[in-house]
Amino acid sequence: MVADTTKAMLHAMSSEDPITITTHATAKEVIQALEAQSQRWDLILLDLDVPGATGLSLAAHIKDAGLAPVTCILTGTGRPDYVAQTFKDEFQGYILKSSPTSDLDAYLQSALMGKKVFPAPDTDAAQTNAVALTKRQREVLQLVGTGSTSKQIARYLGVAPGTVDNHIHASIAALGVRTRAEAVAKALMLGFIEGQLETASAA
Repeated sequence: MVADTTKAMLHAMSSEDPITITTHATAKEVIQALEAQSQRWDLILLDLDVPGATGLSLAAHIKDAGLAPVTCILTGTGRPDYVAQTFKDEFQGYILKSSPTSDLDAYLQSALMGKKVFPAPDTDAAQTNAVALTKRQREVLQLVGTGSTSKQIARYLGVAPGTVDNHIHASIAALGVRTRAEAVAKALMLGFIEGQLETASAA
């Protein structure tokens, strides 16, 4: 299923193999399709900018329907908090509309094969070198990215919950963000933590 207002993604999905594509141009149509559950989708492409959708509101409906693992978010923004939230919610991927057209087919084929597709780490050496995260801070952020709470992380690492919180607060400050989700997303894009099998260009 494609929830998108452009034809670019349909072109990118063209293949020699037979494929059935259903499209919906508004948030209302997508929600109705989810409620009907009239067919099984191998991959859902969700444009965050379809009429009637705001922020991650439509993504929340996808998650509630249990379809996040087969859904790739399609958007024109690489907002760290959006990337972090969709990664945490176990979406299939997060594809930027600014990705080269020639790359879109490869990203979509990877998604259809069950591989995760998220923004590539930022390789700007100046930006990466300007951030200093300790090995423990990276380890904690990696666990935060899985949805673990401070208490769960503390139990796993054998430290006090307060120590975990200190590492998280220090990481947030070092990365220049405001929330845990944004810290995880920026650490992901800077390559400090792992989380994607395939990468979608952020260019």
